[in-house]
Amino acid sequence: MKKIAVAFIVFFFSWSFSQTKKKSSDEQPFIKLNQKYINSLEGEDDNTNEYLHINTFRERFNLLNQNTALNINYNDVTYTYVKKYLSYRWYGKIIGLSAYYFPLFESKLAQYGMPLELKYLAVVESALNPRARSWAGAKGLWQFMPATGGQFGIRQNQYINVFFDPMANTDAAVRYLRDLYKEFKDWNLAISAYNCGSGNVRKAIKKAGSKNYWTVRPFLPRETQAYVPSFIAVNYMFNFYKLHNIKPMYFKLSFNDMKIVKINNTTSFQELGKSYNIRLLRFANPQFITDVIPVGSIVYVR
Repeated sequence: MKKIAVAFIVFFFSWSFSQTKKKSSDEQPFIKLNQKYINSLEGEDDNTNEYLHINTFRERFNLLNQNTALNINYNDVTYTYVKKYLSYRWYGKIIGLSAYYFPLFESKLAQYGMPLELKYLAVVESALNPRARSWAGAKGLWQFMPATGGQFGIRQNQYINVFFDPMANTDAAVRYLRDLYKEFKDWNLAISAYNCGSGNVRKAIKKAGSKNYWTVRPFLPRETQAYVPSFIAVNYMFNFYKLHNIKPMYFKLSFNDMKIVKINNTTSFQELGKSYNIRLLRFANPQFITDVIPVGSIVYVR
């Protein structure tokens, strides 16, 4: 129960990755973190991260690159981002929460024939907060903007915000990424377009006179320049966290442990709580923005 309690605490704090501009000491743009949320994650874990030697980093990246369809490039930029992410002492909490959401992401990516490593994008986007909101209006685990979400069938009303529905948000995100890859034929460019829009990537390609991501990158919006390196850094973190003495507290359940129930009559969390654990109900169903659960709704229960 302690593991579940930690995940509930993570969920109920208001937090998100807001993709705003920030310069590091070496002029690299990093995605700005919500400090209130970061403070809430700080615990007593002493995750003393070893110094990451550049040769060790290069060897580990080569290993990642050999086992993925993505381009996991070693260079000074990605090395800088990995070192930055290793300084986030609270990251073990995010890795622990991934035990719940990653099975859902992986099943959807497999359904559409996509690389499973794309699941790390949701970590960059929301740090696995299904109710994350950005300053620009993006929402959910995969941070859909309202206009883009509407194109993929994501809607909201006074009772339900489908942007916060883990399954619907994930399905839409994977389909959108699939469409972007069909256009750009390069995962790093497709990932960049997910962040800033395909129009901005097309403009950057034209200015760069190339379709090589690292040649195009300086012509992308500054916040988007941080996006692929952050994605690569998260990939590293999830694959090598044990070697940095990071000790996640894993969530006890996975999304795949949940059952889908269709509501035949309008009800409420309190009423459903008579049959199911109400805390888990609220955690698993962030799409309901009031206590009312309208008729015809899909609810995730266990």
